[in-house]
Amino acid sequence: MVIEAKRASNGSSQLASAEWRPGEFSLRDAWFPVAHEPALGRDAVLRIIHGERIFVWRDGQEVRATAYHPNANGRPATFFTDQTGHYPSIVRYGHVWVWYGDPANAHPDFLPDIPFLHAQKAQPAYAYGTNFFHCTYELVLENILDLTHIDFIHGNFSGESDSDEDTIRFESTSETVTMIRTIRGKPTSTYQREVLGVEALRQDMTAFTHVFIRSGVCFLHSHSSEAPSIPLMQSNTPESTALTRANFVFGVQQTTNRQYARDWPKTAPIIAQQDESVLNPQNPRYLGQSPRPDCSTRFDAAGLHFRRRYNDLVERQKNGDFDYAPDIAEGSDLAEILQVKRLDNRTRAAA
Repeated sequence: MVIEAKRASNGSSQLASAEWRPGEFSLRDAWFPVAHEPALGRDAVLRIIHGERIFVWRDGQEVRATAYHPNANGRPATFFTDQTGHYPSIVRYGHVWVWYGDPANAHPDFLPDIPFLHAQKAQPAYAYGTNFFHCTYELVLENILDLTHIDFIHGNFSGESDSDEDTIRFESTSETVTMIRTIRGKPTSTYQREVLGVEALRQDMTAFTHVFIRSGVCFLHSHSSEAPSIPLMQSNTPESTALTRANFVFGVQQTTNRQYARDWPKTAPIIAQQDESVLNPQNPRYLGQSPRPDCSTRFDAAGLHFRRRYNDLVERQKNGDFDYAPDIAEGSDLAEILQVKRLDNRTRAAA
């Protein structure tokens, strides 16, 4: 499905949110990138997915993910592990990925295809890190899919909202939602003028975001006509209904500007704090509260569709259906959508 919307009036519509209850259901059978592989050592680190405790550490040349600390006497197994208490795990794209769900259903084909990262090679240390959002992960994804928020929350980096033309379209599968915003004549941002030395007063920009509904993994890329750009992967792993771990990594090989490649990742904590200022107050308005109408515009189309796709998955899993539908192998090549060069020869994955 593809939908387009153009900036028009300031009118809003009342859209019932009775069926939108973020944080009340834990979608499972998905790969979660729980740790940056280069930072992992022999000492176990604790990670949490939907309240499930996972210990991750190096055991010689292997990486382990278990339901128990390696120094513990017992070796308990859970529904999410094999009989020895081990979670299915894979090291890929510089991350340790852990399967949250039935171990019998774990398969490498369900890992996301990340075209701007090396599959078997980690990024340099300056290109990755971790942020936290004090809210349920569904709200983080909904915020990410609203690409108009960058003008108001991240205006110093993206530029003001004034433009000659502003068009949004999105497409989706049963597991993903992609939003693309095309802007003509957008004012050059403070960061681009003062840090990058962009002299043009206005420029064209295309912003992309692609989210995986089950795991919360997302890709973002804002391609400007007069300034360099670097795509981003962010994990958005739900630890609880009040905390989301956002491991991030930048595809720094996508720019020839070496200084920008080193400097732009440093802005990640600043941008995350800007998002946190909006997300944190939202969380209690959904959790434990009676449903009430949301005020939305046409620019919320992707987020509203995300809600629908999310609710479809919830209903399927409540009925015992955890399979991936055939449409996850369909759609456009992510490298083409994100306007990035593919670093590996891997073809488009099944998720």
